[in-house]
Amino acid sequence: MEQPGVPEETHLWEYLHVVLRRRRLVLAVFLVVVAAATVRTLLTRPVYQADVQILIERENPNVLTFKEVARVDSDRDDYYQTQYKLLQSRALARKVIDEMNLLRDPEFGGLTAEEAAAAKAGAHGASPVMEAAIDLLLYRLKIQPVRNSRLVAVGFEAYRPELAAQVANKLSQLYIQQTMEFRYQTSAEAGQWLGGQTAEQRGKVEQAELALQKLKEKDGIVNIEERRTLVEQKLREVGTALTALKTQRLEREALYRQMKDAPNPEELPEVMRNPLIASLRIELANLERQSVQLQERYLDQHPEVIKNRNQIAETRKKIADEAQRVIRAAENDYQAALAQEQSVAAALEAAKAEALDLSHRGLPYDSLKREMEASKEVLNSLMSRHKQTDVAQELKASNIRIVDPAAIPRRPVRPNRASDIAMGLFLGLALGTMAAFFLEYLDNSIKTPEEVRLHLGVPLLGVIPEHSKDAGGVVLSSSRQQGPFVEGYHVLRSALSYSWPGQDSRVLVVTSTAPAEGKTLTSVNLALTLAAMDGEVLLVDADLRKPQAHDLLGLQKSPGLSDILVGRAETAECVQQVKGTKLHLLPSGSHAPSPAELMSLQLLSALVDGLRRTYSWIVIDTPPVGAVADALILSSLCDGVLVVAEAERIPRKAVRHTLERVRETGARLLGLVLNRVRIEGNAYYYSHYYSHYYGDQHPEPKSQKVARITKHAAR
Repeated sequence: MEQPGVPEETHLWEYLHVVLRRRRLVLAVFLVVVAAATVRTLLTRPVYQADVQILIERENPNVLTFKEVARVDSDRDDYYQTQYKLLQSRALARKVIDEMNLLRDPEFGGLTAEEAAAAKAGAHGASPVMEAAIDLLLYRLKIQPVRNSRLVAVGFEAYRPELAAQVANKLSQLYIQQTMEFRYQTSAEAGQWLGGQTAEQRGKVEQAELALQKLKEKDGIVNIEERRTLVEQKLREVGTALTALKTQRLEREALYRQMKDAPNPEELPEVMRNPLIASLRIELANLERQSVQLQERYLDQHPEVIKNRNQIAETRKKIADEAQRVIRAAENDYQAALAQEQSVAAALEAAKAEALDLSHRGLPYDSLKREMEASKEVLNSLMSRHKQTDVAQELKASNIRIVDPAAIPRRPVRPNRASDIAMGLFLGLALGTMAAFFLEYLDNSIKTPEEVRLHLGVPLLGVIPEHSKDAGGVVLSSSRQQGPFVEGYHVLRSALSYSWPGQDSRVLVVTSTAPAEGKTLTSVNLALTLAAMDGEVLLVDADLRKPQAHDLLGLQKSPGLSDILVGRAETAECVQQVKGTKLHLLPSGSHAPSPAELMSLQLLSALVDGLRRTYSWIVIDTPPVGAVADALILSSLCDGVLVVAEAERIPRKAVRHTLERVRETGARLLGLVLNRVRIEGNAYYYSHYYSHYYGDQHPEPKSQKVARITKHAAR
């Protein structure tokens, strides 16, 4: 068994039941939305759309080898976005309107010729008529880039298919023409500017040439470039010669220093290589060999020996003299090389001075010449670019082409009757469902047995369906009547019987939260149902303010309870029996000016104790708890309290407050009866609890039926 107040997982069928229970609202919203969509679809004037496929290349066709002045910078990421905005520009739209004379077309106002001419003659933004036409054209214009391509679909909507195709084609043609005009205008402006710059630069070149010529005449410079070349060549040659002479002088100086400082000049290599000295050395060697031979033969003073000795001395002297002559010759060579070097160095210094003088005199010349050459270079560049711009102006190639011109559409783009009506069906169903759930969210009344368990936490003793007005709502013969209404009281009777097993007399107070919840009818039918099985039953009409039990049973109102409480009548005189049943009624009695003062606890206690000895069931119909305190006073004298709540009317908070007030009296709260339930609209919930209400074709045995009813009532 589930614990009261513990919510279960919401089933999908419960959401469906919300829609089914509020099906009238859902159906009403659905029909209204579908009807509106259908009427709108049928009354909407057909709109046709024609599309032109345009190819926008990133680069111009490669016709010119040079770069154009007005070349499109297509490498930028915003290039295509710029083209789309140009297609939607107001200037282009105005051109289309002017070219096609759309102001006279019925779709654009249908102006007269004079009115159209006046609108065209106005400046941009000055004519409201023209601005309205431009706005309308742009509103109907559709620019749709083709994904992952360089194609753009240019579409236009109109009520006439031929007009849609004509406007789309004309706008695409004018867009390409406008693009080419932009480029031509840019090239023309650039050509005009280049022409002015070329003329100005030509004047500068002429002034520079004239200034250079005057300088030549003033300084006597006839051919300064040739003189500079000769001086530079002379400097190179003299410098080279000076370097060679300097090297030669250093070599000869070194040789001279070596020979001069040598301890034995005769042993110098330069002396040894002298042919005369070589022959003298040979001659000296022969004399020395002869001297050795003579000394072996003669004495030292022999004339031959002396002669030989003199010859040797003379030969050696000749060798020494010749060596000194070789050294003097090396010195002469050194002095000659030094003089030659000094002479060439002087010539080099003179050439340098000449070069410096020429350079100083050529500074103004060089400055004027550089200025003239720079001016000529700029002039040549401007003249070349001017010629290229002239050629580019005549070029008619474009990077934008029409791939597929617009054809006259054969069917309208809207309204699409099938799609619009289907959308209306879906939207109507969605809005109806949303309205149903929204009202369900706002509705805080008790609608189902499950809500009694979750929100109130009390047992549900019975569910009484909404009765038919033709039947009167009173169970006069429960043994013969059938249906959910009668079965609801059978369930309630069984639940109450199992609440007091083996008890002889039971007193039950029936109350509600607010008036008109069907409390009195429930009390009467419950008493009739109990009287059909459980012996003598007394129904006490304790609602002294608005008594109704006597009217439902067709009996007298007085004497009754009020007469007993004031001492005007005895109990036996007031009790009336319903014909054909074991039910007795103690009516409310005569009108009481102050019913609250009659509700004395002592008098009521004595009355109830006396009635217990006669009847097995005493059902007391009391006023609503939310109105007066009569029910709370009687609750302390009874064996149990039964609260009647009308389904889908009384807020849960109010019922919960009633239950809390009953519990505060200390009385036994038996449970709640959900009254006036619309079974047909809530079949999902009530079939789950009382499936036998719905006319089962195979009724179950009575023992199983009673056991099942008792189980659900205990829940």
